[in-house]
Amino acid sequence: MSDQGLIGFRYRDIDKLDYNRSGSAPNKLGLQILHELRAVDDWDPFKKRIAELTPVAETHRIDYFDGYPVAEIRRHFPHLEYDSAPTDYHELFAPLQGTLAPYLDGKLSFMPDASDFIRDSQHCEWAYITNLDTNQFEVWKGNQLEPDHEDNRMVEEDNRYGKDMDRMGYYPCAMVRSYDFEELPNPGLFLTYYSFSGDLTDGNRE
Repeated sequence: MSDQGLIGFRYRDIDKLDYNRSGSAPNKLGLQILHELRAVDDWDPFKKRIAELTPVAETHRIDYFDGYPVAEIRRHFPHLEYDSAPTDYHELFAPLQGTLAPYLDGKLSFMPDASDFIRDSQHCEWAYITNLDTNQFEVWKGNQLEPDHEDNRMVEEDNRYGKDMDRMGYYPCAMVRSYDFEELPNPGLFLTYYSFSGDLTDGNRE
């Protein structure tokens, strides 16, 4: 079973989150995003890029007016391979899933947006949000069967994604950890928090 997730940004109270189909656990996608964020030296120009980044619903059908984002991808990533011609933004950006590098580098000015997926914790198992309002890297966890689970570090705060149970009995994803940009952990320390909970198996650790 694939562990689906999200990666992206929050700035000026607006989420810009991209879907990740599989491999979203902390020892895979989490480490990838941590590595990319640790390489950022100056956050000020980065904030400007994210403010200008345009989120587009991933289900948006590609048409004549989408020539610029299509050309942008072809220019910066000419060797991307597709099984068939992409028909929507999800398919267009799918080969770039699992990394923030194209946005950190300023190569892409459009992002396929799946921000509402974080409210579906039955299927969204992990989310990694670079919060530019608080200058923190946030880790969110799915599979929330109660609104105030002991692993949820926001128990004393309001979950910004709500506390309403969906028709399948799940609550929105919960933030279980956050790290200041100036104190991002090394990979080993990052994984120690998650290894005890049973979310990772010995065979999956790297």
